[in-house]
This record gives sequence, C-alpha cells and structure tokens, in this order.
Amino acid sequence: MAVQFPHDPRSVALFRGRLRPRDLNALQAPDLAERLQDIDWTLRETENRYRDLLDNQEDVILRCASDGRISFVNTAVCNTFAVTSSMIHGTKFLPRVISGERPAPLTPASAVRRQRFILELDTAAGPRWFDFEEHIVASVSAKDFETQLVGRDITQQHRQETDLAEARDQAEAANRAKSRFLAAMSHEIRTPMNGILGMGTLLKDTDLTADQHTYIHAIDRSARTLLALIDEILDFSKIEAGKLALEARTFNLEDCVQSVVELLAPKASEKRIELAWAIDPALPEMMIGDETRIRQIITNLIGNAVKFTESGGILVTVGTEHHAGHATSTHPPAKSSAPQIRLAISVSDTGIGITHEAFASLFSEFEQGDPAIHRQHGGTGLGLAISRRLARAMDGDVLVSSELGHGSRFTAIIALQRVKHSRALRSPGLDCDTAHILLAGLAPMAATALRLTFEGAHVPVEVATLDQVAAAFTAAADIEQPFTAVIMDATTPVDVAGNLLAIARKAAPASGLRAIVSLDTNRQATYERFKSVGFTGYLLRPVRPSSLLSQAFGAPQGHPRQSNTAPAQVASESGVQSIRRPRLEVLLAEDNEINALVARRMLEHSDCDVTHVTNGRDAVAAASDARRRFDLVLMDMHMPEMDGIEATRAIRRLVDDHVGLAGTRHRLCIVALTANAFAEDRQRCLDAGMNDYLAKPFDRTEFDALLDRLRTAKTS
Repeated sequence: MAVQFPHDPRSVALFRGRLRPRDLNALQAPDLAERLQDIDWTLRETENRYRDLLDNQEDVILRCASDGRISFVNTAVCNTFAVTSSMIHGTKFLPRVISGERPAPLTPASAVRRQRFILELDTAAGPRWFDFEEHIVASVSAKDFETQLVGRDITQQHRQETDLAEARDQAEAANRAKSRFLAAMSHEIRTPMNGILGMGTLLKDTDLTADQHTYIHAIDRSARTLLALIDEILDFSKIEAGKLALEARTFNLEDCVQSVVELLAPKASEKRIELAWAIDPALPEMMIGDETRIRQIITNLIGNAVKFTESGGILVTVGTEHHAGHATSTHPPAKSSAPQIRLAISVSDTGIGITHEAFASLFSEFEQGDPAIHRQHGGTGLGLAISRRLARAMDGDVLVSSELGHGSRFTAIIALQRVKHSRALRSPGLDCDTAHILLAGLAPMAATALRLTFEGAHVPVEVATLDQVAAAFTAAADIEQPFTAVIMDATTPVDVAGNLLAIARKAAPASGLRAIVSLDTNRQATYERFKSVGFTGYLLRPVRPSSLLSQAFGAPQGHPRQSNTAPAQVASESGVQSIRRPRLEVLLAEDNEINALVARRMLEHSDCDVTHVTNGRDAVAAASDARRRFDLVLMDMHMPEMDGIEATRAIRRLVDDHVGLAGTRHRLCIVALTANAFAEDRQRCLDAGMNDYLAKPFDRTEFDALLDRLRTAKTS
C-alpha cells in the first residue's frame, strides 16, 4: 500500500518495537494478519487526523523532497494557487514570484536549519504577499531529507505597512513644505514689517501733534503685536518638527530676568498695575543654559499676567524649586553628571484667575481658556504650550495654581548648570549684622518683592503703612535697634516724608539713616524734591535686587545711587549732552527701497556716512575698492545677481583687513541684515564669514547698540 502522507514516526517505532524478527517466528499466520490489520488501521487513522488538521489550516503548507519535488501539500495550497494535489505531487511546482527573492534551499549541510523570507506570489486571487518559514524535517537518512514550508498570507498587513509608510512620507513632505512655507512667509512678512516699524521710528523724530504721536504709537504697538504672533507660530512649528535645539552658554541670571521685566514694565504701567520682582540673593550670579529660551518662557508668563490683570499687580520671584512653594514637577528630570540647580521662576498676579474646567486645555495649542476671554484679549494661544515644551526640554515643567477671580500663579521649573566659582548675587561685603530696614508706604507687590530680597540676604526687614511709620521709628530706637535704611514710595507727599525722616533722626540721631525713594522711570525729576527733605538716594521701578542691596548698604552721604539704567539713558533723561562719537563709513547692501531708506536714515542719525548698493555684486565691488575704507558692511541676505552669503564669501576672499578708526588694521565687519528669523539662518551667516546678525524688523536701539560695539572695538 502506498501512503501519500508520511508515516507517524511514533507508530513505526511502536510497530518495530512490538514485532521484532524473533517474535515473527512465534506468531501464527492468522495472528500476524490480524496484527498487521490493526497497524494499518492505526496508520490510516493517524494520517486522516493529521491531514484533517493540516487541511483546516489557513497557512499554505508544502513538503519537498531533497530533489525539490513536492511530496505533500495541504488544501490551502490547492485553493490559493488553483491546483489539485495530484497535479503538483511529484513535480517541482513553484508559483510565479512577483516580488522578493527566495534564499537558497536548506540542506542538512546548511549552517542554519530554519529560515524566513517574504515573497509576493501570483495566486488565483491575484498578487498576494506571504511570509514563509522553511525548516528541515528530521529523517533517518541525510540523503533522503525533506524540507517543509509554511507560508502565511500577510497581504493585509503588508498593505497597512505600505500605507503607513506612504502616509509617513507624505507627512514628512508636508512638514518640509510647511517649514519652507513658514520660512518664506516669515521673510515676506518681516520685510514690509521692517518698513512699517522703521518709518514709524523715523516719524517719531519729526515735529508731530499730540494726536499724531498717539497714532504713531498705535501703529508701532500693532506692528509689534503682529510680529510677536509670527514669532510664536514659527517657534511652535520648529518644536513640532523636532528641530528645537537648546544652547548651553554662560549668562547672568539677574540680567536675564531683569531685561524681561524692564521690557514688559511699560505695558504694566499703561494698565496702572504693579510689576515687581525678587531673586534669591543666594543664587549664583552666573549660570549655564539657553538664555534666549529662558527669556522666552519668562516673557510668555509675565506677558500673560499683564494681559489678564486689570488691577492690583504682578510679582515675579526667582529661587530654587525646593523653596518655590509648589509641588515638585511630575516630569522626570534627566540624569546628568554636571552640578545642577533646579530653578523656579514664579509669576503671581491678581488677575481674573482660571476655572478648574479650563485647566485641562490650558497648555493645549491654540487654546486660551474661556472663548469669551480669548476674543477680548486675542493672541494665538501658543504661549503656554511653547513655554511648557521649552521647560520640559530643560528637564523641568510649567505648573499652575489659580482660583477664579483671585489671580493665578505660574511657575516654570528649569534645570541649569552651575558655573564653577561663580559668586552669589548677594555681595559678601554687605554688613548685615547691624542692618535694620523699614519699607514704608509701598504698594503690596513692591513691598513683597523688596522684603523677599532682604530676607534672602538675611537682613532684618519690616513693612509698615505711612500711619505706622512714626511709631515704628520710635519703637525701634527704644529697643536700641534703630532702622539703618527706610524705603518710601514716591507717591508719599514730600512734606509727610520729610516729617517722618525728622522723627526717625530725632529718635536715633546716631543711626546714620539712609532714606531712599522708589520712583517710576519717567519721574526721576521728582527725586530733587525728596532730596531737599533729606533723602539720600532713589531706586527706579521695577527695582533690581542687586541695586536694592547696594543702595540700602551704600554710603548715606554723597551722590545718590539708582537702579540699573544705562549711562546713555540717564544722560538723555537728565539733559546731559552726549559725547561726540567718531563717524563710521558704512556700506549698505539692500535691494528693498523702503528698508534701505529706513536703514540709511537711522545710520545717518547715528553719525554714519552711508554708501548704498542694491545687489551683492555691487557690494563686493565697493568693499574691495582700495580707495574706500568701510568700517561696516550691512548685508541683506536676499538680493539679485548675488545673495548676501555669496557676496560675503567673495569679500572675505578679496578683502582681508582695513585701517580702522584708531589707525590700526582690522578685519572688515560684516553684519547680516535679514528677515530670515531661524537660528539656522544665523548660523549660515556666521559660517559664511559674517561677524553678527541683525534680524528684521530692527529698531534704533538695536542699530545704536551695534554701532556702539563697533566704535568701542575699533577705538580701543
């Protein structure tokens, strides 16, 4: 009897074990026939059971002899390829392969005894993908081995993977297109925006009526608001694309926070709300981190507080996470071997507050809590989302606590590295042992900020209303702990302030009381009246903590001190004439007529002689002219004939150095003047040989700062 399905090895072994040659002699013919019939029945039953099992499998199953001829196929093979078992049995049948490549067949001598491969085959239902697993079947003879193939139809899975790959490719292509679109739109929007802001700045310097000043101010504010929206969208786009790269540079922490506070102080002043801040004097002066991104987080948090606060004030505090008064962030910090400080920057306000229902979407993109509030205050709704992502990129988070109608508190936790041997903000030379400070009649936020600064420096401080000041002076003198400094608000009537000082100095004549008045920046002239009644110094709001400590412990006699204000700004406000500056020779390469006019006028107002060209080729020719000695080249990035990058490289090849203002030879200074706002654009400029980068739209302050740096470098 010929059996197509291979015998069950266990049945054969059983048969052989039961009927040994010596046993056959002992069996009579009838017994032998009966025993063989039982074995034949057992084998048939086993074959039918296993065939039924294999025929009910959805996978295609084939067995091939050592010469590649088919010895067995299941029903799935016949149905899939529209064949019968008898048609392909004993043949080297193999469906047509559409895609993929089958590896070399396995043999007992192969290094592996099992392999997998994927093929696309032509079937009765059309092209289908199969995942095959092939292995060698155990046999007694190495020559008469068999291999078995089991193939699973993975067409649907393969189609899904293909669709996902195509969708991913399309998404990546769309993302690249979006990035190109945003870059192009940024450039196209910033170019006319530079003209709007620049012309507005120039117009402010002309004779205008009060109404015209109001209109110009509205134009400037609207243009800058639009610019801020563009920057937020660009930042969010970069974060979404995974292109956020953080820098690690040394920076002054107090300067970083102060610059943002001073930037937003005028907006708070317009709304008649307080803006005060304090920093833990024990913190290091210098830190390592991405100052630009930290400024962005602080700007977003304070900007939101100003936007949603109509009365009261805003308090900004900077300390460590442990003393921030918040629960620790659930965002796990990254492990780092570098010494770190987990900084907590908190912004508290007395604004409208946030409902608990709005917390869930507070940090979502393009969300702004209550839609009615969104319509009233505007904005993209990206500020908090960007801030949280930036904080988390710095191993931190942004936390919030709020109550509707009672204000909010946002805290940014960020991890920064310490700078070795950096001194603390609190100067070790301060004599705190005998100090005793009184804060008199200050607004709540300002009083809190100043109190936190003194307490952080371990200086005894008390807060009193104007009605309590006289009693406080007397009580302190009675216990022989007189106040060494008093700080009053400029809203205090001058005669009242003078009388209070007289009481204090009479109560403790040997105390050497320092009397300081807190002023708004635009009211410095008020100090003269306070000085006439005995005040020895003033502080400009928002008060800088280091200036506060320096003033409170400074000499009570002599010239009064003030908070950090640039010397040039003080001179201007006090009417002192500026020192005459040496003139600069500037080459302006700009093809946009309006932007060229703005830049030319700003340069001329800043004591510069300007040569204007409209393309890169002319810029190269002018810069390389031996008869000219330019101190500065302002190079637009996008110009006809030759762009700014190519022109800069050409100038660097042709022009090595020049004779500067002080008669010494120097490398020609080239500064990019461009509407491209991405960090990679800045890097391209620097890589091409430029010295600096000035993004459009720029204003007079940026221009003057650039020119002052150039004059300082060339005259030193």
